[in-house]
Amino acid sequence: MNTGASEPTDAVPHYILEGRVVTLNSRDEVIERGRVLIRGNHIVAVEPSGGPLPEAFRGAPVIDTQGTLYPGLIDLHNHFVYDVLTLWRVPKRYLNRTQWPRHAEYASRISLPIRVLAGHAPSARAVVRYIEAKALLAGTTTGQGIRTRVSGGEALFRGAMRNVEEPRDDHLPAGSTRVMDLHDDAEDIEAFREALKSRAAYFYHLGEGVDDYAHRRYVDLADHDLVQPSLIGIHSLGLQRPDLDRMAAMGAKVVWSPFSNLLLYGQTLHIADLLGAGVTFSLGCDWSPTGSKNLLQELKVARHEAARQGVSLSSKTLVRSVTADAARVTGWQTQLGTLRADALADLLVIAGTDGDPYDALISATEKQVRLVIVDGVARYGDRALMDSLAFDPGHPSEPWTVDGVEKAFSLWTEDSPLNDVGFEAARTLLEEAMADLPDFRHRMDREERVQLRPGAPRPFELVLDNEPQDVFATGPQASGFVTDLDRVAGRITLDAPTVGGPDYWELLSAQLNLDDTLKQQLRSDYA
Repeated sequence: MNTGASEPTDAVPHYILEGRVVTLNSRDEVIERGRVLIRGNHIVAVEPSGGPLPEAFRGAPVIDTQGTLYPGLIDLHNHFVYDVLTLWRVPKRYLNRTQWPRHAEYASRISLPIRVLAGHAPSARAVVRYIEAKALLAGTTTGQGIRTRVSGGEALFRGAMRNVEEPRDDHLPAGSTRVMDLHDDAEDIEAFREALKSRAAYFYHLGEGVDDYAHRRYVDLADHDLVQPSLIGIHSLGLQRPDLDRMAAMGAKVVWSPFSNLLLYGQTLHIADLLGAGVTFSLGCDWSPTGSKNLLQELKVARHEAARQGVSLSSKTLVRSVTADAARVTGWQTQLGTLRADALADLLVIAGTDGDPYDALISATEKQVRLVIVDGVARYGDRALMDSLAFDPGHPSEPWTVDGVEKAFSLWTEDSPLNDVGFEAARTLLEEAMADLPDFRHRMDREERVQLRPGAPRPFELVLDNEPQDVFATGPQASGFVTDLDRVAGRITLDAPTVGGPDYWELLSAQLNLDDTLKQQLRSDYA
């Protein structure tokens, strides 16, 4: 929430970050040696270093980040709960989103494991803690697709990240999401229309595929005048240039997930059409089974794909797609996506100040993430910087190491139901559960029968937004899905929090629909 202006200065943490500042403002101003003044959860000033400080900041800590400061990254398409899973070896090239969930291995290794983990309080809590930390360590400060259920009623997981569906700040309008296809009946069409009217941002999985079925999903919207400014078409892969032109003309937006598209369908949006139409777009990772681990990886895939298509897509445009333009997509441009006075203090610091700052962000790996701040609170970064910004000694940070660099998490959040769950504890619990999922499920069932009153809700249960019965319209395409939990895989591997390692590159090399050049380029990016 916004910090009250009447509070005494010394009651609210205030500090100064110095480094190269990439504002992403309307002028795309870059301050080679600048500083960002932060009080509470707001930025007070962004300016060149060296000048006199406001009186309120004369005793404030000054932290030389030795890095480049950016707005925090905004991931506008992710099914975060599934990000505990490793890459799936996609068995064939698919034509649309109704096809791949029918594969038996999809059920046993993706859908059913998540149902088991999401359905029991200890593992559900661990999942949310793990996936949030996994996003933070790559610079993501806002995500679309984090949803939980607490004690039988929907509630925001008040964690360390910002959530598009419930953003924690009165100045940020909440978005809404629909995963399943629009049904061909008057009631559902009118419900869709009302949802568009009631939200500034309505995220809808649109045209995910490369065939007529995928394109027809856009035609259904156009035929019923549902291409409106609040519409955000996730994927939009099945749209053609005239469709993108209409999206742009109506003020609708697109979320592009190139890696997921390539892994499942062997192709992604025609970038020349996307840019030529002038539609506002952002990037989203989708999920780890068939997508990127984080936005730093997704940015690299987008850059390589633009080069493969022979399209000039500037690094600045790509960086804007996960900062300033992403904020425009959600209707949050007055508060987030840029570094400027009065904006909310969501920031990312990448090590180093040399070279083109936009190239530097896209080329960065998790090791180069020096600091991540959400709502003015240092949530993750190099241990030394985190220690400098530890204003709450009652809740010490948790150490972590990335490629030999000492890092730390600070995940405690007021009113969060997860404050007793650390990142390492979540990782350990998940590894143990996923080592024998059938045994874990039966153990949890036995314990819950003893602990819970008959008919009582589980104390912490995840809402799954990407399960087949929730995704697709009714009809023939909705049949054939496996829902029997007894068919869950016995053992699966917890996805590592960072890109790399022999297992990851082996999984990547086994992907049938990826161009070999892209596989080699990604491996080189993380060498």
